[in-house]
Formats: sequence, C-alpha cells, structure tokens
Amino acid sequence: MPYIIKHGIATVLLLIFCSVLFIESQGYPHSAARFPQILLVLIAALAIGMFTEAILKQMKDETKDKLKKINKRRVIIFSIIIILYVVLIDVLGYFALTPIFIFCSLIYLKATRISSALFMSIGFTIFVYALFSAFLNIPLPKGMF
Repeated sequence: MPYIIKHGIATVLLLIFCSVLFIESQGYPHSAARFPQILLVLIAALAIGMFTEAILKQMKDETKDKLKKINKRRVIIFSIIIILYVVLIDVLGYFALTPIFIFCSLIYLKATRISSALFMSIGFTIFVYALFSAFLNIPLPKGMF
C-alpha cells in the first residue's frame, strides 16, 4: 500500500475518532467539556498536518527508490510493551510506571539520547501530575506505590 494512502487512511480514522468524541463531549457540562474538546481539535489538526507532510514527502521522494519495509519484529515488541503498560498501570500505578514506559519507549525506538529520554520521561510525568492531580483534581491510578 502506498505511503500516501496509509497516511490518508490514518488521517480519516483520526478525524472520525475526533469527531465522534467531540460530539459526545457536547453532553458534558461546559467547563468539563472544554479540555477534551481542545485536545480533540489539536489531535485533528495534527492529523491533517501529518497528511500534509506525507503529501509533501511523497512529492519530494517520487524520484527516489521505494520506502524501506517496516520492521515487523520491532512493531510486535513495541506493541507488547504498550500492552504491558496498559495491563500493569493499575497494579504499579501511573506515577511509577509511566516514566519507565516513556524512557524505555524512547530508547527502544531510538528517538533520542539517554539523557534526553530521562529528562522527558520525568518531566512529562511531573507535568501530568501537576495538570491532572494538582490542578484538575482528577485521580490517576495509584497502584501499590
């Protein structure tokens, strides 16, 4: 399946997902609906941006060879890591498991250096704590820790 078609399908699915959740959030009280609606608009804008970037890249790469094949082994291993995170979050708790998950994901995907991965994993966890627990008073899974 061509690169542009994959991104087109992903964009359409994300836009449908965002639309359904946005319509669903209309039934919430105004103050409770604002944050999810902002996030959904942001996700939709990023999906459109992803598709636009894919079109531009396709136009740029038309003269180059076919794109590299997907490393199925890496996809399966990363999927297992995500499944483990979802299963263990109630047991170990959000604040214990999330920084480990983010750090391991960034290192496994070779997205950044170790020091940057450590900073991002801890920083994101602190940001989520400040936003959800301290500011919005939304409970997160505590787990055994």
